[in-house]
Amino acid sequence: MYFSKHNEKITYINHYSGLLEVEGEGLLCREDTGLRHESDKSWAKEYDTLSVTEGITGLGDGYIEFFSHIDCLILSRTVETVAASPELLKSWRKRKVLICGEYETFAERFADENGLRFLHSDIHLADDDIEIAHEHDIITLRFHENGSSDIHYNCFTPGSSAGSYGGGEYANPLPRDFYVGCTVEDFANKLNERVRGQILSNETLKRFLEISNERHRIKMTRKRMTKERRAEVDKVMKTKKNGSNWTAYYDEDNGRYFAEIMYTSREGREQYDYEITADIYSRLGTFADDIENERLIKTGEMTYSFENTMYGTLGPERTVWDEEANEAMKAAEAKQNKDGKKKK
Repeated sequence: MYFSKHNEKITYINHYSGLLEVEGEGLLCREDTGLRHESDKSWAKEYDTLSVTEGITGLGDGYIEFFSHIDCLILSRTVETVAASPELLKSWRKRKVLICGEYETFAERFADENGLRFLHSDIHLADDDIEIAHEHDIITLRFHENGSSDIHYNCFTPGSSAGSYGGGEYANPLPRDFYVGCTVEDFANKLNERVRGQILSNETLKRFLEISNERHRIKMTRKRMTKERRAEVDKVMKTKKNGSNWTAYYDEDNGRYFAEIMYTSREGREQYDYEITADIYSRLGTFADDIENERLIKTGEMTYSFENTMYGTLGPERTVWDEEANEAMKAAEAKQNKDGKKKK
């Protein structure tokens, strides 16, 4: 176990398997990699997997570069940001570094946005104490890169007396689609009664089962579509995407992509138009939070914006264009309606 000399809340737990866990709170910085009683600056080279545990909200500038050699980065659901240079991400893509985390969290988005491989992180299911055998079992749902999964038992016992084999580990393989139609109650039935309460209250397992089943449902729905219907859906997806406050579309006339963000309130309307790249368009709609979609659109080139207010009391930073804004809005809406009729 290592302790950061810069931040007393940061602790590193070393595992001989090559896994290094970092525990703490808040945003980690490069200085947090300096250790007490450890003069070797390359101490982290001993580990190929870095696991960032719950409580840590992000990896700041320079922190992940200190662990640039790793093959796997495990991010808990509390992590919301990772500062990584383009050079590091390019290197990671070349080395096929694996990102692990829960579905629909920053970890999955980080992997998707940067072209990195993603795998759902293992789920700790329960701790089972078998008093008669003086045995303690740690039960984990594990996921493997080949698509398989298993329930892993890590057993600890004090010795090799009768009824005790000195500890060890074993795994029960699961079917690839074990989660289909499976609720947390169904999963609890797979294990012994001693751990049933822990399984039923396992929020991580519950989230995994719900999201996995929903993704499977969508996949199967698409498979059941006729060839013509799939082509129709694909065309719509190619030419237009929508969110709560944004719309993105492909202009077939000039082969370019555009997006607009519009906010409407009792005070009036704000509209911001952007020309975006094909890459930005392909990533839109992949985020659970629409704020992330809007943030991505804003990385494009702004082509047009205006604010049209009903009242002139919103502060000096707001520009009220009155008739000019109204005319511009009417022209924009007319063009949009015209384009919509053409596509139909």
